[in-house]
Amino acid sequence: MTRLENTKRKTDAEIKAGTYYRCFGDVQLAGLLSRVSGLVSKNGTELEKLISLFAESYLISDLDEFLQDQIMEIGVRLVEKKIIKTSNLIKGNGIEPDFIVFKREGSSQHCYIIELKDGHEFDTKSATQESQNLSTFLSENNSPLQYYNSSYKIVGFNAQTHEEIVVGFKNKITPEHAMTGAEFCELLGIDYDEIRDLRSQDRDHNLDQFVEELLKSSEVKSLIEEKLKDD
Repeated sequence: MTRLENTKRKTDAEIKAGTYYRCFGDVQLAGLLSRVSGLVSKNGTELEKLISLFAESYLISDLDEFLQDQIMEIGVRLVEKKIIKTSNLIKGNGIEPDFIVFKREGSSQHCYIIELKDGHEFDTKSATQESQNLSTFLSENNSPLQYYNSSYKIVGFNAQTHEEIVVGFKNKITPEHAMTGAEFCELLGIDYDEIRDLRSQDRDHNLDQFVEELLKSSEVKSLIEEKLKDD
């Protein structure tokens, strides 16, 4: 997991121009909350990198070359977003998914358009846009993917059920378009629990760092001390 201490602090001027300062009026606290927001964002990027690392032997480096063959070998192959963007056959138009997974079992070939989410709680507008983007991407690429049974999946990596993901996406997707992190890792043949364990290693450190930074605000520290006295 990314550490809080490695997130960049904005300047006081940038902090004062931001939402957190308008909400709380304390530069130190607003700067810390901004860094926490950055930490959350970086964790999502880190998750994608971990998936690619664990599935390194399955990665496709040239998607166009791969799609030239009508029949793939038995097994699973993974395409990262950066490779999707370089394809001449696949139309992305700025809405490329995080991954594409190709899998062949027996004579059946499947293609999964994957949007990977660290969390699965979204506002209605974002949820609607995400599902529309995936649907559009799939429909615009029917031709290069014609030899595969294709579908799109929104992966809630930490969700335990499809229902959690559907509700988190404000019912803008159906259960058939939801996939848990455990199912995604099973699809790729990688260890879900090992990835979760790796990502949890810095939690205690981040909590300690958060409290330490929080107490650097004299106003916040004073308020906490007053509340503790009242208790």
